[in-house]
Amino acid sequence: MEKSGYVDVDALQAGTSLEDAAARCGVRLDAKPSGKEVRIDCPFGCPGDHGGRRELSVSTENPQKVFYCHAYQCQLRGNLLTLMHGWLTGHRPAGDKLKGAEFNRVKQVLAGAMPPPPGAAVSLQRPAPEPAPVPRSVPLEESDEEPIRQLATIDTKFVTDVAAMQPAAASYVRRHPSLSPESMKKWRVGYLPLDGGGDKRGWSLRGHIIYPLLREDGKVLAWVGRDPLYEEKEREFQCLIPAEREKRKEPQKHKVPSGFARGGELFGQHTARLNETGYRETIAECGIIVVEGFNDVIGLDNLGVPSVGLCSNRMTEQQAEKVARWARQVAGGKVTLLLDCDDTGDDGAKEALWLLAQRSVDVRLGWTQAMHGGVFRGRQPEQLTSEEWQEAIRPVVVR
Repeated sequence: MEKSGYVDVDALQAGTSLEDAAARCGVRLDAKPSGKEVRIDCPFGCPGDHGGRRELSVSTENPQKVFYCHAYQCQLRGNLLTLMHGWLTGHRPAGDKLKGAEFNRVKQVLAGAMPPPPGAAVSLQRPAPEPAPVPRSVPLEESDEEPIRQLATIDTKFVTDVAAMQPAAASYVRRHPSLSPESMKKWRVGYLPLDGGGDKRGWSLRGHIIYPLLREDGKVLAWVGRDPLYEEKEREFQCLIPAEREKRKEPQKHKVPSGFARGGELFGQHTARLNETGYRETIAECGIIVVEGFNDVIGLDNLGVPSVGLCSNRMTEQQAEKVARWARQVAGGKVTLLLDCDDTGDDGAKEALWLLAQRSVDVRLGWTQAMHGGVFRGRQPEQLTSEEWQEAIRPVVVR
């Protein structure tokens, strides 16, 4: 027999539409577009650009209406209950997880026990806030703290031979042919072993594949870890019943230093790359080539093609400013977008086009799911062959 007052939260979430949930919180929803994934403005008080960007994506087909905020400064994930908490309070739940009184309040609202007062509905479309000051990223070697300064050379501990890596890390590297021992050494990328001996540097990053984010002068700003066990952890997490998922922290693909302003940086932005053979010529012809990930930059570099990575499928205002500046300085005002050839890549390219076009640069797409007869659908830049670059992509971006 069910306990008196028992509320089946999972069933309620599954049976409540996004619009109905918003209405129960007194919010008039403005979601675009309609379909299996919609975009709305983030209700958690994040400092992202809310001028119609709709940073938060919601999977409406998922019974729990899972969401993710794409703003670098937020990146909150959760389900319908968490989203309703944001609508009700305007801020994130304590510890980013609904518990105790916060959980009980939202549960009752979802169950209809606490309807909003008449006339309480408000629009989610808020005026764009004043731009927040861009945090300054200080190179590790210039930190005031000695332990942080010592991290600047942590790559001396990296392993680039798959035979010497933990199995999951070796498997990750083998799945990404762009990560040869030679390219990893060139890019200061590698596996940080679990056993560091007496060296405690980078303790939280051990067992990860590590990538450096360098300042334009080549100094290390931060090391970013990619968990080679992420896919396995994500599968296990999704297999949990919703009630159990609520108690756990969702697995994270990348580990980024707390407080690091990565939204203002791009992977591969160090200017020393301009000295590589043929790079200035390619940039002059094709513009600044923008891709998503670390391996995309490295894979194209292996083909002799210079690019920079967003470390996301969403370009920030700061990144757009930087790319536009470079375009005017060394590329005749030209930019080429080559984000992943999938739904999220197409969406990110549309936003990047808007951001860059507002800065009066000549933006061109290298591919989309509809271009080139659809032959590149589902592909990533790191998977391009030299022949595909020369015969398919390059001809449409040279100008």
